[in-house]
Amino acid sequence: MKLSDKTYCKILRTNISVTDMQGTIAYLTENLEVLRGKYICVSNVHTTVLSFRDEEYRKVQNSASMALPDGKPLSIVSRRRGFTDAQRVPGPDLMPKIFEISGEKGYRHYFYGGKKETLKKLKDALKKKYPDLIIAGMYSPPFRSLSEEEDAAVIKKINDAKPDFIWIALGAPKQEKWMYDHRNKVTGVMLGVGAAFDFIAGTVKRAPGWMQEMCLEWLYRILQDPVRLIPRYLGTNLSFLWNVGRESRMIQREQKKKAKNKSKKQMKIAMIGHKRIPSREGGVEVVVENLSVKLTDLGYKVEAYNRSGYHVSGKEYGNSRRKYYKGIRIIIVPTLKNGKLNAIVYSVLATLRALFGRYDVIHYHAEGPCATLFLPKLFGIKVVATIHGLDWQRAKWGNFASRVLKFGEKMAARYADEVIVLSQNVQQYFLDTYGRRTYFIPNGIDRPQIREVQEIREKYGLCKDGYILFLARLVPEKGLHYLIDAYESIKTDKKLVIAGGSSHSYAYMRHIQERAAKNPKIIMTDFVQGRVLEELYSNAYLFVLPSDVEGMALTLLEAMSYGNCCVVSDIRENMEVVEERAVSFKKSNVRDLKEKLWDLLKNPEKVEDYKRQSADFICGKYNWDEVVRQTRELYESVNGK
Repeated sequence: MKLSDKTYCKILRTNISVTDMQGTIAYLTENLEVLRGKYICVSNVHTTVLSFRDEEYRKVQNSASMALPDGKPLSIVSRRRGFTDAQRVPGPDLMPKIFEISGEKGYRHYFYGGKKETLKKLKDALKKKYPDLIIAGMYSPPFRSLSEEEDAAVIKKINDAKPDFIWIALGAPKQEKWMYDHRNKVTGVMLGVGAAFDFIAGTVKRAPGWMQEMCLEWLYRILQDPVRLIPRYLGTNLSFLWNVGRESRMIQREQKKKAKNKSKKQMKIAMIGHKRIPSREGGVEVVVENLSVKLTDLGYKVEAYNRSGYHVSGKEYGNSRRKYYKGIRIIIVPTLKNGKLNAIVYSVLATLRALFGRYDVIHYHAEGPCATLFLPKLFGIKVVATIHGLDWQRAKWGNFASRVLKFGEKMAARYADEVIVLSQNVQQYFLDTYGRRTYFIPNGIDRPQIREVQEIREKYGLCKDGYILFLARLVPEKGLHYLIDAYESIKTDKKLVIAGGSSHSYAYMRHIQERAAKNPKIIMTDFVQGRVLEELYSNAYLFVLPSDVEGMALTLLEAMSYGNCCVVSDIRENMEVVEERAVSFKKSNVRDLKEKLWDLLKNPEKVEDYKRQSADFICGKYNWDEVVRQTRELYESVNGK
C-alpha cells in the first residue's frame, strides 16, 4: 500500500484508517523508511471517545500516520458508512505478524513500556517463539514524567539501538501523547499497542476469540480488573453508542437531503471568467472549481467556459480538451495567445455563446470578464458577478488593461443583478464608489489531509520544518522581493522555497530567478500541484504572504488549514482573514518583515503556538458548504424562487 493510497472513515471526528491486516503489514513494510520517526495509533472505542471529548488528544490521534481500528466496533461503523473493506486490526495480532517476517527481513525491535518483570517475560516468550527475532532493546520507564535530561538519554538509548519498529505500551492516552511528543526524534516507526506486552508475555489473559467477535472484549477485561475498568468502559462505551448513533443519523439526514435536492429540477448555471478548470493557476480557478463541483453535487447543471490555450505555467500542467469534469460540462472558448487581448476576446466569445445556452444565471468571475455582462442583461438573462479583488490595482497590468478592468468593475456595479465580494474592504469600496450594495461571501476551505515528507525530500532535499514557504503567482503585487530581501539579511539554516508560476509578468519572474540563482538556499519549484503541493503545505516551518494587493488569498486559507504559522502583510484583506491567529508586518516594509521572521526563527515555541490554533480557526471560520448555501440563495433570489 502506497502512502497516497490511505483512506479513513471519520468517526466522532477521529480519522480511523480503512484497512485490514494484510494491507497494514504491506503499508508498514513498503514504507518503512518514510515512516521512521512517525507513529501509528491502535485505536478503540475508549480512545475514540477520549479524542471526541479532548481537542488536543484528537490532534494527536489525527496526526498519526494511521489510526488502526483495534476495536471491532470501529470497523463495523466504518463498513456501515460505506467503507466495505474496513476490517479490525488489533495491536496484539499485528505484532506477531510483524515478528513472523522480521527474521527474513532483518528488522530490529525496541520495546518501551510495561513493568520490568513484564519485559523479562516478554523477552523470554519472544525468544522462544521467534528465535531469529532481533530485540534491539527494552526499557521500563518510571511511573512519573521524565526530566528533559532523562528523556534525552532515553531517546539516545533508543536511537543507538537502531530499531526499525518501536513498540510502545504505556496505555491510552499516555502512549499516544508520548509518540506525538517524540515524533521525528526517534529513528524507527512507533506503534502504540497498549496491553499487547502483557498478552504476549502471558501476564494478562486476552479475551477468547468468540468474545472478540461479539465485541465483548471490554467485558472480559472488566472481569479481570473491575475497580479500574468499570467506570472507564461503561462511561466511554455508552458515550460511544450515543454519539455515534447521533452522528450516523446526521449523516443519513444529509445524504437524504442531497438525494432530494438532486431529484428536483435545478437551475442551469454558466461560469465565465476563469482560465480553466480543473486548475490552480489562480484563486479564481480554485473558487470556480469548488463552487461548480458542489453545485453539481446538489443537482445543478453547471457549464464552465474554459479558455483555450496552455496553462500559464506551461502546457505540461494543462488538460484543456476534456468535455466533462465531475459532472460539469466544459465548453472550450477559442482566444488569442496575446496575453493582453486573451481575456477580452475570451469574455466576448464566451458571453456570445452563453446567450444561447438557456441559462437561469450567468455567473461572471473577476473584473475583466464583467466588461461584457451587459450583453446578457439586454436579453433578460440574470447575471451574478463575483469581484475577487480590485484587479486594476495590480502592477502587472498596463494602462489599457487597467482601463478595461475598471470598465468591467463599473459594468458589474451598474448592471449585475447581484454582486459578490470576497472582503469587507472591497464591499465598502463598492458602496463608497458606486453606491452599490454587495454581498460579502468569502471563499471557503476544507480541512486537508496532512502529508508526510516524501516527494519533496526526493525532489528538493527538504525536510519537515526545514524551510520557509512562499506559494503564489510570481507577480510584483505578491511582494516576493520583500521576502527575499528580508530572508537574505538573516542567518538561518532554513531554506526559502518559492512555489508558483508566472502570470504575464515575465520580466519580474526573470528578476526573481536571477536572485534565486545566486543563493543555494533559495529553491524555486515552479508551479506545483497534487502530492508535492500538499507536502509543501504540510511540512513548512513558516508560510509567508507579503503581498501589497489581495482579494482574498486562497493560498493563505490553505496554508492555515494545514496548521501553518503564517506571516502576512497587514493589508486589510489579509487581516480580515487571519485576525490574531497569524503574525503580521507592515506592508512593503522589509525591515519589519525581517524582525518578525527573526523572532519566529529564534522562538520555535511561538511558531508551535500559532500552528496549534490555525487549522481549527480557519476551517471553522470559512467553509465551502456555507459559500455554496449563500450563493444558491442569491441565484434563487434573482430568479424569484
